[in-house]
Amino acid sequence: MPKVIKKKPARKKPAAEEDVKSAARDALDKIRARQKQVVLAAAGIAIIALFLVIALLYSSSSMNKARSLELEAFRYYSGEAGDESMSDEARWTKALELYQKSSEAKATPSALFYLGNCYYNLKDYDKALAQYNSFVDRFSGNMALLPLVYQKLASAYFKTDRDQEALNVLSSLERVDNGTFRDTALIIEARYYERSGNREAAQEKYRAIVSDFPLSPWIAEAGSKLPAKEEPAGTAEPEDTPEGAPADEAAADQETHAPPPAEPK
Repeated sequence: MPKVIKKKPARKKPAAEEDVKSAARDALDKIRARQKQVVLAAAGIAIIALFLVIALLYSSSSMNKARSLELEAFRYYSGEAGDESMSDEARWTKALELYQKSSEAKATPSALFYLGNCYYNLKDYDKALAQYNSFVDRFSGNMALLPLVYQKLASAYFKTDRDQEALNVLSSLERVDNGTFRDTALIIEARYYERSGNREAAQEKYRAIVSDFPLSPWIAEAGSKLPAKEEPAGTAEPEDTPEGAPADEAAADQETHAPPPAEPK
């Protein structure tokens, strides 16, 4: 009878060795997952950087185009461009067209200001108001132009019989730069009240100029409107309105110039 050979059972590997291999596989999977995340993050950063570069190039191109158009518009507005036979209305209309194109490329504070002035000069006061208010909404931090915008804005409101809104704007003008332009706001208010027949309110404004602003360009006019005993010493006849400071509707109809735009680089 043949002898039965018994098979030896397979020798089991130690549990510790299996655990080590399993941990190594898990670690490798995590490393691969992190590498994938790093690659995706780097790709995302690269895409964002590319968009930023494109945006900066587009913005620079748009700004140069806007400045070039704005400079050409200012030349028509100021009378430097165009032949001598060109009427004021034709100049303002041409300047208006160029300022519109400039603002479409890139709106700047000076473009909005002059765009409003073009409409104002062409007696389209509602559109002028829209541009001046747009300036206030978007560029109220521009202290060089804001006082001029407020004066033109108030004048445009007076032109459209919106007196209370004009007075509200003048209240804002009084607060600009800690009251630097308060005397200008006061003279506009005084002239308004005088036109309206409210002599008492007008004299109150004139009196405030005389007492609070002895060096104001409006001091002579204000003093001449008060009774003789209230006139400040040395008060002369009212001076002409200083250039660039339209202090009422008539004065605001005169040309008001801000610094011209810089040459595009």
